[in-house]
Amino acid sequence: MQDHMRRWVRQWPWLRRPARALYRQGRFWQARALGRLRQDALRPLYVDPLAITKSIARDDPALTGSGLAHLGTVAGGDWDLRGVPVSEHDGVYNILRAREVDGRDWHDIPAYRANLARIAAGQIVDSAATAAEYEARWAKTEALYKQIAAEGYLSQAELAGEAGNEAAGAINEVRVQIGRRGELLFEEGLHRLAIAQLLELPQIPVLVTRRHAQWAGLRDAVIKIVAQRGFFHQPFDHPDLDCLNDWYGSELAHTAVYGDERWPVLRDAALGLDYAAATVLDIGAYFGAFCHHFEEAGFSCTAVEPDPVNLDVLCRWRLIKGKTFAVRDCSIFDLEETHFDIVLALNVFHHFVRTREDYERLTVFLQRLECGALFFEPDSNAGIAGAYRQFDDEAFIAFVLEHSGLQEAQLLGRAREGRNVYLLT
Repeated sequence: MQDHMRRWVRQWPWLRRPARALYRQGRFWQARALGRLRQDALRPLYVDPLAITKSIARDDPALTGSGLAHLGTVAGGDWDLRGVPVSEHDGVYNILRAREVDGRDWHDIPAYRANLARIAAGQIVDSAATAAEYEARWAKTEALYKQIAAEGYLSQAELAGEAGNEAAGAINEVRVQIGRRGELLFEEGLHRLAIAQLLELPQIPVLVTRRHAQWAGLRDAVIKIVAQRGFFHQPFDHPDLDCLNDWYGSELAHTAVYGDERWPVLRDAALGLDYAAATVLDIGAYFGAFCHHFEEAGFSCTAVEPDPVNLDVLCRWRLIKGKTFAVRDCSIFDLEETHFDIVLALNVFHHFVRTREDYERLTVFLQRLECGALFFEPDSNAGIAGAYRQFDDEAFIAFVLEHSGLQEAQLLGRAREGRNVYLLT
């Protein structure tokens, strides 16, 4: 339908400017209305452009009309599995690379010539119906490439000078959809995406128009936690989730996230232990971030998380990422398995010294535990008012060594929040 309208308008050039203005105004009001009706629909995400490798199918019903009716929607089904590589869209990336990197003349680029031949045969290619329009489009793209290379990438709101109007800029950003496993699927804005990818820009703003129901379920569960508690601790390393602390979190959100800086330290120390097919127990696994990391490194993991809200996110994230680590929805004091090569006790044991009962249960658990190594991050900086036992790092380590049968402690480093991380063996 859009192609027919373009051809009709092109027959009367004097109609182009008012038709374009009317079209953009219609899109603007539609986007603003949908943005108010649907949660955070107009908030751009900042993503690595190289992470966008596939697109949705070009015959997807969601792309009919103006392409904005699906803004902010959630849909199940297999629509996210039918896409193709972004590089296959009219050869845009390859044409741009041949021109800007290889320095080839436009008409020496096979994909460029092939598109001109398609246009000559009556097709609309890359929104162009004539050779002159196609050549002008690429001249504009080349100028934009050089401008971004020299001055950096600006959001559409910044370019329009309307940063205070969400809809005005957001609807013209590169648009993506998010699949069931969190895949960023290209929808619109191919030339700008190709420029960003070719220049290897660290991030660009994108507008998310639709999410798969499975992914949206996880995202809603995380939003629920942020709304209730003001923050979440573990990063997901995904822009559509990690932004939620900023969007919905309290003033504590920026100080509450532990970050990924501990993982390289734990990984290197664990690999240095030289366990064959080592088993790992993560006590108070929260969303299971370390089980994801350790499984990817070849370890067999068990996550223990008694909190039902955390457990919901943990299980959704595990399923979406296709992980197989075991999950136990119980207290560690009720855990039947007691033999593991490696145990993670990161920011958790201090919860078990608040009362005499839990302190004694922790003592018994450590005595039952059989492990070769324990990664220990005590929370001894803040202290817990009224706790049954108050430990500094040295005293807490001595307590764990005494009751676990481990012999020595090694300081590995300090996490971002200022707590020390130790390896007990």
